[in-house]
Amino acid sequence: MTPLIRSFTRALSPFGLIEASMPGSGKTILTGCVGLLVGQTVQTWTESEDELRKTITTVLADDHGVIVFDNLEEGTVVNSAVLARLMTERTWSDRKLGTNTASTFANDRLWLATGNNLRTGGDVASRTVWVRLDPDCPRPETRTGFTIPNLDSWILDPRNRATVLRHILILILDWTSHGAPPASGAIPQMRQFTAWARHLGGFLEHHGITRFLANADSVRGLDDDNAEWRSFLHAWRDVHGDSRLTAQQLRVSGEPTAGTDPWAGTFPTTPAGKPVTTKSLGRRLAGHVDRWHTDIVLRSAIDSHHNCRTYWVEEAAS
Repeated sequence: MTPLIRSFTRALSPFGLIEASMPGSGKTILTGCVGLLVGQTVQTWTESEDELRKTITTVLADDHGVIVFDNLEEGTVVNSAVLARLMTERTWSDRKLGTNTASTFANDRLWLATGNNLRTGGDVASRTVWVRLDPDCPRPETRTGFTIPNLDSWILDPRNRATVLRHILILILDWTSHGAPPASGAIPQMRQFTAWARHLGGFLEHHGITRFLANADSVRGLDDDNAEWRSFLHAWRDVHGDSRLTAQQLRVSGEPTAGTDPWAGTFPTTPAGKPVTTKSLGRRLAGHVDRWHTDIVLRSAIDSHHNCRTYWVEEAAS
């Protein structure tokens, strides 16, 4: 629905992550049923921020309604500052490839990705809507009994796509003829995407489909960054209690002693698994001050007596 009613809602839409428990679950078919109605392009996901930026600029220069990053490597953690910025900006400005000329494009596309057992990190987590497919069988590609057999080839027929599009437009016209009511029930607050959620939730509710975004709480555990920091802060609380520590004091306490690790492997390390330096640890801590990680938060203050910054951890009240 999102690409078809965007001109009416004028709402930013979040990143759509369609992931499954195993191959053959139907992820690509699902994105194709959306993209083939409004035009799609399939791209390869890259961990390089520079390459991702170039890809975004290239596809925005075309008129595809849906951009799909298909079949990310199993277990990929989607954590990109470039993607996070894209999701919250109405326009995208970048230099044209091979030139020094900057171009600006309207960010009016639907961005999707597919893969098995994916996770998110950083700011991408709060800018993503999850679709989880779990066929719960050993060979999902052999399933039968579908209302539309061989949906992947059925949707390629232009006549079938026209039929689907006609029915969707009828549903939209019915909703708008009743005043396009927004969702009346509880819809999760999604910052820039709350308007999108209320419109989509209202459309579905008008047609008797409930529980839109009902999985919002359950998928928070798929945020790797949040999970790692939550474990670290809880270990911090267990090791140091209410004590206020400098980054240097905390770094020293992170060293295993006598072959034991009181942090149970939660203390921050470099990508290579090496202990972080005091300076690096201080930067990481500064980036998470006052940010709640589910039920625990890092606090900070300046110790005027010693003229240094100290940190401590607080848990949410029971």
